[in-house]
Amino acid sequence: MSNDIMAPDSRPISTTSTEKTILSRFLHLLSAQGAEGAFSALFFLYLSWLDAALYGEVMYALAAGAIVMKVVEFGLYYPQVRELGAADRSVAPQIISRVNVLRIAFVVPVMVAVTVVAIYRESTPQMAWILFFVSLGIALGSLSETFFADLRVRGRQDREARIKILSSVAAYGYGFGAATLGFSPTVIGLFMFVGGSVRIICGAAEYWRTYRASPIRPGEWAVTWQILKVAAIFASIDILGTIYNKTNIFFLKNAAGVEGVAYYSATWNLVDPVSVLASEQLLGWVVFPLLSALWWKDRPSVGPLVQRNAQWLMALALPIMFFLAVESEFLIGLIYPAEYKDAAWMQKYLVWTILLSFENNLFAYVMMVAGAARVLLTFAAFVTVLNLVFNLLLVNSYGLLGGCLVIIFTKLSMTCLTVLYCQLKFGFLRAVDFLFPVGLAALSMVLFAVTQPLAGLHVAVGLTLGFYFVILWQLGVRFLGRFPRTEPVRPRKTGRSSHEAQSADNQV
Repeated sequence: MSNDIMAPDSRPISTTSTEKTILSRFLHLLSAQGAEGAFSALFFLYLSWLDAALYGEVMYALAAGAIVMKVVEFGLYYPQVRELGAADRSVAPQIISRVNVLRIAFVVPVMVAVTVVAIYRESTPQMAWILFFVSLGIALGSLSETFFADLRVRGRQDREARIKILSSVAAYGYGFGAATLGFSPTVIGLFMFVGGSVRIICGAAEYWRTYRASPIRPGEWAVTWQILKVAAIFASIDILGTIYNKTNIFFLKNAAGVEGVAYYSATWNLVDPVSVLASEQLLGWVVFPLLSALWWKDRPSVGPLVQRNAQWLMALALPIMFFLAVESEFLIGLIYPAEYKDAAWMQKYLVWTILLSFENNLFAYVMMVAGAARVLLTFAAFVTVLNLVFNLLLVNSYGLLGGCLVIIFTKLSMTCLTVLYCQLKFGFLRAVDFLFPVGLAALSMVLFAVTQPLAGLHVAVGLTLGFYFVILWQLGVRFLGRFPRTEPVRPRKTGRSSHEAQSADNQV
């Protein structure tokens, strides 16, 4: 091992936060996600061919594990990152310890509940053990998120990525080996426990190397309770977000039957992962920790960073939306049976949720960093009510189209609220900031309209995307600035002084 790996990381958070580009950090996490996706897909495909019953049991256990993960996380990530961003390095172990205590406090009852379910509700001991071990492995992985959050604030997503890749190799390598050697289904079901153990052990090792402190410290219950109350706000925001993103499914079932739900889900499963990739891995795991540090240590650089993120997110969302919309029939036809043809026209509508999700999540994270979590919760509650109204008015009247419009109008409402709040509070944006991406998109659409009758759909799509990215590559830096970096940048005048921006900061 190199000296860099073995030596304690003694640099302050504010220094390490300015060493690498946002894109570099994102690519580290993307590599880990790619490894996880590839290994898991191969393993689960192998299981489905090896033993359909075992595959079904593992899928059932993973669904239960997703609930375990939500309970253990309980919105703790956001206040932890915000506190670490504002804190001096010397108090970071105390913050991490408090979050560890809370997460362990959640793991114990949720695993007791899983054990009770496994013993009294499952039909076979084999299913019970698989459910228990898969849930325990996911719980351990959730515990490790406390250490990963610290790495993100310090700009060490490279170390997080290495741990996650190692975890994926260990988990699915073990699973493949156990299945190939003919071990019992219960032994095969330990694969998530193996992966979770690697994450928690390596995460704790990174923590020890950095701080030389215990990851769990006794005392400070009053402060720990305060963190829990703040985390409840973020957990509520997450829960409401899940609700208003899913309610149209239930209304669609009544209006269009399970077939309608299947058609909608077919295209949603192509569109939504793009939004998740940006909102969770780029914004949540890279930009949010960075903003948390800069908000307290270099407030003037926050405005230009938010502005350029908003510009580049739009510039990158538009070609993705274009491709998924104009090639929807080809993509749906390639992936799904012929009866899913309705999913193709729905995709032309649903692509708008990509741009709305990109921008909404960026400004929602700004609100979290700025101490406006309660306001954000109010917005989420209001939009949830609005979502129910949209469902009642649109789904029964317009069926599948209504289901698409519901999610678009819901995300549009939330985006308008978060952007408007940040604009009125901080004045990050100007209308001219978005002239270049919008103008380039319009010019590209003209090119597409001209070339499609002459060259055919697929060639026209390729020419249009090529034109778009060449112009973006050549002129994007001039009009949008370089892709956002973590280095502090010279603030643009917004009509508000740094002192005024700081005085506008609210406490959660």
